[in-house]
Amino acid sequence: MRTYPDTFVPIQCHIGDGYAIPWNSQRASFYGVSGTPTTWFDGVLECEGAYANDDQMVNWYNQQIQNRLGVPTDVTIDVYGVETGTQTYEITAIVGIDAGGTAKTMTVHVVRVLDYYPFHADRRYRNCVREHLGATAVTLGPGESTVITHTLTLDGVDWENQEDVGIVAFAQQPGSYAPREVYNAGVMGWPFIPQYVDGDVDLDGDVDLSDLSALLASYGLCLGDPGYNDAADFVDDDCITLADLSALLANYGYGT
Repeated sequence: MRTYPDTFVPIQCHIGDGYAIPWNSQRASFYGVSGTPTTWFDGVLECEGAYANDDQMVNWYNQQIQNRLGVPTDVTIDVYGVETGTQTYEITAIVGIDAGGTAKTMTVHVVRVLDYYPFHADRRYRNCVREHLGATAVTLGPGESTVITHTLTLDGVDWENQEDVGIVAFAQQPGSYAPREVYNAGVMGWPFIPQYVDGDVDLDGDVDLSDLSALLASYGLCLGDPGYNDAADFVDDDCITLADLSALLANYGYGT
């Protein structure tokens, strides 16, 4: 995870212990897990068992990562979160296919994970799956995207360890058993970030009167002027103009 912070994310599914959830057992059946540890890379490369030597284990896993990093993907996934109540959030995953990509049907899973859980002195456990928010079947063509939303309420354990909470969304080839390719994944750590849209000056996930007021306070100002608010410059010309106001008004009411 330290070596590939932007291209590799694991999720850990406990089975047969006090940290297991029903979805984990379903995944174990999907992958035909007969013993632990069993690791699948992108749903197509399996590593079953463990070396006694840690360096050998790392090298084994690193080889699988390298094999998969060489495979291009045309699937994109972005994940966002907006607070809607006490410890409750609306999670949004936007899944798309590049304009030059290939049409495909995918199953999009969204899970809540807690890093360094179960708690252990050497912090050996990473991104333990604590909740499966849902699985959604989507079919997309080149240049198309879709929005998937789930409601999430953090429990007491997560709330006390907010800095280790994360959301992982991944799109996988449909099927009843592995191998089934995972095309891509999107990750959001804590604190959750709202989806950015033109008009959201205060970055609170909606476009409302407060955003309009903030833009008008900087209207007519340019970079370097006292009171200039760069967050209101939606057209990136270093000035707050009618073009920025029009962009805000086009999205007015978003998220409210």
